Amino acid sequence: MNFSLTDEQRMLVESAERYGRDKYTFEERRHIGSNPEGFSRQHWNQFAEMGWLALAIPESCGGLGGTATDIAMLMEPLGSALIIEPVVDTAILAASLIGASPDPAQREQWLGRIATGELIVALAHQEQASRNEYDFQVRTSATRTADGWSLSGQKHRVFHGAAASVLLVSAHLEGTADLGLFIVDSHSAGLSSEHYELIDGSRGADIRLNGVQVPATALLMNGGLTEQALEQALDQAILAGCSAAIGSMEAVMAMTADYLKTRVQYGKPLAQFQALQHRMAEMFVETDQSRAILHSALAAVESTDAGGRQAAISAAKYQISKAAYFVASQGIQLHGGIGTTEEYAVGHHYKMAVMFDQRFGDASFHLDRSSLGIDQLDQPLKGALYA
Repeated sequence: MNFSLTDEQRMLVESAERYGRDKYTFEERRHIGSNPEGFSRQHWNQFAEMGWLALAIPESCGGLGGTATDIAMLMEPLGSALIIEPVVDTAILAASLIGASPDPAQREQWLGRIATGELIVALAHQEQASRNEYDFQVRTSATRTADGWSLSGQKHRVFHGAAASVLLVSAHLEGTADLGLFIVDSHSAGLSSEHYELIDGSRGADIRLNGVQVPATALLMNGGLTEQALEQALDQAILAGCSAAIGSMEAVMAMTADYLKTRVQYGKPLAQFQALQHRMAEMFVETDQSRAILHSALAAVESTDAGGRQAAISAAKYQISKAAYFVASQGIQLHGGIGTTEEYAVGHHYKMAVMFDQRFGDASFHLDRSSLGIDQLDQPLKGALYA
């Protein structure tokens, strides 16, 4: 697979890098963290104007029809800038789920509004006993009524649930073995939520549904299609998160190298100490390996069957989660005391690494998942993943 940037991809990357450098500085990001919603609506609207929210949406629904590689190219500079807005949750995860609806009217109704920044959409799927988002055993129930459905249950760890105007709620269809996915207005009668701040400064919510009435048209999909769509959408979100994590690692290496060049100890810059040079070299190797395994996963998305794609994506999640932890923690160590303060960016990159590791399945889950599918990979790709 050719990973040379096209002119369009180069423009996309340069615009995102320029935005992070000029408009989304670390000081601005810290200011955004004080917002009750945990992100900036102003920046969100600017993302829409630049076409970033439309990238993963098909052209037929008002989007740009970008590929997984296009999305990865965009997410790396956004990760470097520590973007906290719900790009992954709304414009990739939720957009993918809505795009999987068999009803063209539903796709057109909702996706265009995501592309323009009008809607914040959050997935309300995890429950108290859920191991992660890939757990499709839910207790929330959907009961048929004369006019549609009645939803009852509790959802936990709804990321950006405090700001979402629309929720995608998974529920067991009563009287069947099917799992359904419903579009629910967050201000519906019978719906209540408890909001809280997460480690990276964003906001989460626990949602309670007590007989929430929705029309029949609120059912986005049901049956086997729901689990298939959830798995594919979560995989797309992982790829985007992997790319953002690599951008974060690059930023940590850059700021750490600058610090070591300017901080003087025993009459010479820290960058001249061989032990610290070795640490920087290890950080570079982890980042470079992470980029290679992400490229392998992106290639697998286009070239292998479902089992191979899943194995490649899970292998990337496992490797990049570990690498992001390592690079960010080494960045803190090499900065010394200043690296632990709220006023310095490296600690916030570490928090981003923690969040990425815990979302969409942790390292142990994806190690198991990648092992299940590894035999389905072609030998050259298998070698690239586990070199």
